[in-house]
Amino acid sequence: MIATGKVIAQQYEILQRIGDGGMASVFTARRLADGQIIALKILREQYAADAEFVERFEREARAVSALAHPHMVRLIDSGRDGSVHFIAMEYIPGVNLKQLIRRHGPVPVADAVAIAAQVCEVLGYAHAHGVIHRDIKPQNILLTDDGGVKVTDFGIARATSAATITQTGTVLGSVQYLSPEQASGAEVGTAADIYGLGVVLYEMVTGRLPFDGDSAVAIAIKHIHEEPVPPQQLAPSVPDRVNGIILKALAKSPQGRYASAEEMREDLTGANDRWRLPAAAQIEDTPATMVLRPAGGAAPAVRRAMRVSPWLVALALLVVIAGGGWGGWRAFSSYLNVPEVIVPSLVGKPYSVAARLAAEARLRVELIEEAYSPTVPAGAVVSQDQPPGKQVKVGRVIGVVVSLGPEMIAVPDVQRRSLVEARVMIDQARLRIGELRETYNDEVKSGFIISQDPQPGARIIRGQPVNLLVSKGRRIIEMPQLIGRSLTEARRVLQELGMTLREVTTVPTSDLEPGIVVDQTPPPRTKITPQDAVSVRVSVRPGEEQTPPPSPVVTARPQAPSPEGEKVTRVQLVVPEGNAEQQVKIVVIDERGVRIAFERTLSPGSRVNETIRTRGYTIIQVFIDNRLVQEIRP
Repeated sequence: MIATGKVIAQQYEILQRIGDGGMASVFTARRLADGQIIALKILREQYAADAEFVERFEREARAVSALAHPHMVRLIDSGRDGSVHFIAMEYIPGVNLKQLIRRHGPVPVADAVAIAAQVCEVLGYAHAHGVIHRDIKPQNILLTDDGGVKVTDFGIARATSAATITQTGTVLGSVQYLSPEQASGAEVGTAADIYGLGVVLYEMVTGRLPFDGDSAVAIAIKHIHEEPVPPQQLAPSVPDRVNGIILKALAKSPQGRYASAEEMREDLTGANDRWRLPAAAQIEDTPATMVLRPAGGAAPAVRRAMRVSPWLVALALLVVIAGGGWGGWRAFSSYLNVPEVIVPSLVGKPYSVAARLAAEARLRVELIEEAYSPTVPAGAVVSQDQPPGKQVKVGRVIGVVVSLGPEMIAVPDVQRRSLVEARVMIDQARLRIGELRETYNDEVKSGFIISQDPQPGARIIRGQPVNLLVSKGRRIIEMPQLIGRSLTEARRVLQELGMTLREVTTVPTSDLEPGIVVDQTPPPRTKITPQDAVSVRVSVRPGEEQTPPPSPVVTARPQAPSPEGEKVTRVQLVVPEGNAEQQVKIVVIDERGVRIAFERTLSPGSRVNETIRTRGYTIIQVFIDNRLVQEIRP
């Protein structure tokens, strides 16, 4: 069992599974020597003891190691670690062509032609070096982030001089992309790759396969005997050139296809128009007429044409038809006699468990895509392309989508941005606006974001809320009329507006009671902010000018909110003159409850400078010797 964290050959640390094929699974891995991320293909455990499969796997390493092309996945290393056979390859981030078609449907024709032309370059290079891919399909065509193409998986490639692919009696390759000669067991040449690319191009521009069916046998028979529906009938926007190129690549006879990948590339790029030319004439013997030469080494002087009896020809044809019919009936009967099994339910189960359940039912699973899911745990099956309970043939491949877990999104930094811009950024990050609160702020303009929760850079599940604190700008208020009020009442009026009295001075007067405000700064009806300094002059009896005011001066200055969205208020006071030490206490009331923020016994003239942090609606009370001298509502 290959698990995350396992180290292969003391060189490669497994990170995660990214794909599965018929013979092998593919993982991302970290090369321990330098930390580089690579793709590690590992032969399936059930095939590791099979000499034929091991030989095919090692053949891929040999085939790819001799090749180097910009559009080919680069081989890094290959080897064996105990029973684990591996190939280390260049890791290409992005998606394969099959995933692109599944997610978005048909590929725009111009893009499809560009992709096919790049694949032709790779095939032309491989064919020139004597290597046939034999399994061209969209799953083996990787799309890089910069729009390039990388062809991978030469797992069943063979040198053109090697034995044919069906010598063991097993047809290899993905049946939907199999050439007629591969399906029928004939000798395979470079034209098989041309046919496979024709199927891929057909699927790109139409979103459909030219041939499909309920079983591999049924699809293979269609490749051999049926003509594809022209792409233009399914997608009328396909140009005549592309339609013709595809049909030429899908010719049943290898001689009817392009003679080389380079010829097909030239037609795709518009450098040539071979798709317009009729297919090469097929050389056929006329059954009714045979030309005989007399024996002997010298050139005959006389040639005699002998006409064979039509009865013999008819008999020969009857034998051929009967033999073909008997072979076809044998194949068809064999297909019908394949036992059927019930598809198990795989959704919600870990991939390894799903693979085991499928194997117990004599089926196989294939990872066709990985997708984020807020409900299905990472590594478990999200969906399957064959519903549970359906009867299918033994050996059927069940395609599954495996969960990557919930998609985690980095929270964007919207602080000091307008609310409109913040909405756009949060929406683009696939998150949503949560709680919106407003407060006055001297430093942040009205309508701009003061703080956010969660903080910028935090990773949260896609669709989760981001709470915002929005500035209402500087709070502007009108200076109230304080003249004529008692000092106590003046303090109360200012407190209700969120202001505090910064300075109190005295002025002797004989016509007013002591403690009455006779002057104020700023003057009444002046536009000010709560943080502006307010001072008053209070009446005293003549000769008592030096008497301290009846209560201490308390200053409360609101500060910028904390990163956590808390209110921050700086409270300052001077302990009034007296004959003894006095107890100073600051009590805070907010959404957290009631608490004592400061309590100390201080001598007259001592200064207190305390920063108070609160949440929500707040009241700050200042007591001296248990007497309330100021109440602040920031």
